[in-house]
Amino acid sequence: MTKEEVRIEQSIGDDLGDGLDYDVEFSEPESGARNEISGDEYVNVNEDDFQEDIKTAKAKTETNEGKKRKAKSTKLQEKKRLKMEMDTDQKKNLSKESSTETIVDYINTKIRQKNSDLSALELGELYFNKSDIRSTSDFNVETRNLDNLSKFIVARFKNMLPSTGSKKEKKNKKSSSQKKSKEYTDPNEERKFIAIISMSAIRACDIHRATKELAGSSLKVINKNKIEVDLKLLKTTTSRVLCCTPGRLIKVLDNEDQVLKKEEIKIVVVDNSYLDSKQQNIWDIKETTDALKSLTKNGSKVYLY
Repeated sequence: MTKEEVRIEQSIGDDLGDGLDYDVEFSEPESGARNEISGDEYVNVNEDDFQEDIKTAKAKTETNEGKKRKAKSTKLQEKKRLKMEMDTDQKKNLSKESSTETIVDYINTKIRQKNSDLSALELGELYFNKSDIRSTSDFNVETRNLDNLSKFIVARFKNMLPSTGSKKEKKNKKSSSQKKSKEYTDPNEERKFIAIISMSAIRACDIHRATKELAGSSLKVINKNKIEVDLKLLKTTTSRVLCCTPGRLIKVLDNEDQVLKKEEIKIVVVDNSYLDSKQQNIWDIKETTDALKSLTKNGSKVYLY
């Protein structure tokens, strides 16, 4: 017993004033318990219960934090989903935009995103002008797909196609008429091409199948072919519609033989409405703007389909 406890014991005995001595003992806390003071009283707290309360409080805190993180994650996912839907709609509807300024802003934004390391001056050399683009909003069809592509070509560029008609029309002509129309174009006439650029070789093949019945048919210019084969075909072809990818078109134009000159491509039709399984389209390929910039510098005009 400590001196303080002895003093308290003596004080309690003396306070009774009955002349008797009392033996006062202070009990020790039970084993495994914790003494906490509340005011002037001692409160016994079981150690196991104390630890359990700590675990419960900690678990509750972690649960609340987990709910907050989950709610935040869900909110971010929803925001990302909405942004993706907006981007997808913008890609699909860009070809129907009447304002060439809006179209150019979209293209130049893509250029800026893909060349973030360039200065404003350097980016200015890559940007397009409104005069490079032609609106196609007046082509009123429900869906801009493969089935309507030939209609679009004929509606806008019929004067650039050979005048002898399509292959189907040729088959129905009499023998004498066929002999007169062996040549689709006048060999002395200036060559003027329509280049339809797509995001992949497979898509370019689809474009070719959709346009091969046009007057003069169409020609595939893709990486699946040997470059020598493409060059030979381009040198002698009577077709005026080229179905190509941006990368392959650049390779053909830059070839030293120059069987296809940049100034011969008067019209570039961008296969804008098509989106792949990842919701990407022709503008997500860097070679697209590279090819278009090279062509517009030489007088080509760009149309979005």
